[in-house]
Amino acid sequence: MRILKIGVIVILLLNITGCWSSKVELDELTFVYGMFIDEGKEPNTVEITINSPLPNRLNAAGQPSNGGGGDGNTYSTVSKTAETIADAMLLIQKDLTRQLSLAQLKVIVLGKTFAEQGISELLLWIEREPSLPLGAFVMASPGSAKEMNTLTPIYEQIPSDVLRNFGSERYLFSTTIKDCLYAEASGVGFAINNLSFGKKEETSKDGKPEFWAGIQGAMLFQKDKMKGVLKLKEGRALAWAAGSLKLAVYSVDWDEGKSAASVVFVSTKSSKKLNKTDKGPVFTVNLKGKASVIYLRDPKNRDAEELGQIIIAKLKEKVSDNLNEAIRNTQKAGADVLQLGLLLEWNDPKQWKQLRERWDNYYAQEADIKVKTDFSIVDFGTAK
Repeated sequence: MRILKIGVIVILLLNITGCWSSKVELDELTFVYGMFIDEGKEPNTVEITINSPLPNRLNAAGQPSNGGGGDGNTYSTVSKTAETIADAMLLIQKDLTRQLSLAQLKVIVLGKTFAEQGISELLLWIEREPSLPLGAFVMASPGSAKEMNTLTPIYEQIPSDVLRNFGSERYLFSTTIKDCLYAEASGVGFAINNLSFGKKEETSKDGKPEFWAGIQGAMLFQKDKMKGVLKLKEGRALAWAAGSLKLAVYSVDWDEGKSAASVVFVSTKSSKKLNKTDKGPVFTVNLKGKASVIYLRDPKNRDAEELGQIIIAKLKEKVSDNLNEAIRNTQKAGADVLQLGLLLEWNDPKQWKQLRERWDNYYAQEADIKVKTDFSIVDFGTAK
C-alpha cells in the first residue's frame, strides 16, 4: 500500500513540473492572426504579408496602453517576397526576434491577381503545414490583399479580427481552409467572400487617412482555379443555398411602387435534392425561411393575411430570380459551388461514374437545376 501511495505522489509531482525543454514559452512566440497573399512584382514570385498583435501595447483589459511598447498600433505588419510561400515565410521569420506561430491564424486573404493565377501552391503549402488551423477563413480582395491590412479597426484590435468576423457572423460565405481542401480533393467548386475596400471621408486624430472594408459579393473557384465573381445579391442567394447565410434582409414593392415592405429573414435553411429522369439527373435547390416585417407601406390598409400573401409572393419571385441568376453564372464560369457533383455521386454512383471525367463541362452546359422556395411571415412588428 505504501508503494502505491508513493507511486501516486510521484505521478502527481510529474504533472505539476515545468515545461519540457523542447517547448516554447508564449512570450517567445509571434502569433500570426492574418495572412495576405499577393503576386510578387517579379515574375513567378509571391508576396506574403502577416498581421500579428503586439501584447506589450495592450493592457490587461485588451485596450491600447501607453506603457511597455509606447504609442502606436496594437499590431504589426511584415511583408516579404520570394519564389514560394514557404520561402517568404522563412524570410519573415529571419527578421523577427520571436518564433512565428500559425496556430492562431484567423483569416487568409487572396489578392485578385494571385487568385486568378490559381491557388494550387497555397493548397499544397497548407497540406504540408501542420500548425495551420483548418477553421481559418479564406477571403479575396478586389485588388491587393496587402491593402486589406491597412483597414481601420473600430471595435476590434487588429484588421484580421474585422475580416474574421465577416466569416464567423456568416454575413455571406464562411469558407474555411478545410472547405477549400475538401472541394479541391473532391473535384468540385467553392465560393469565398469577395471583399470591398475604400477610403473613409474622415481622418484619424493624427490627420492620417482611414480605410474600411466590406463584402461586395463572392469569388468562384472550381478546384484550385478562380473562375469568376458574383455581385452581392446573387452571392447572397448562393450563400443561402450553400447553407452559409445566417440573416438576410430583402425589400419588395407592388402597386407600381406605391406599396412596399422590408423583411429580415430570422431563419434561413436550404436543401438539395436529386431526381433521376430518363433525360438525366435533375437537381432541385430548396430555400426555406421565416421572415419578420421591419418596414411596411400600404396605402390601401390591407389586413395581415392579404399582406402576408402579397409579400411572400414578391419575396419568392425576387429570391428565386437572384438564385437562378447566380446558378447561371456559376455554370457560365464552370464552378460547381453548390457541389452537386457530390450529391450525384452519393445518390447515383453509376451515373456519376459515367459523368465524373467530364463533370466540369456537364455542369456548365447540361446540368438541369431547379429552384424552389418556401417562406413564411412570423410577425408584422407592432403595426398589425
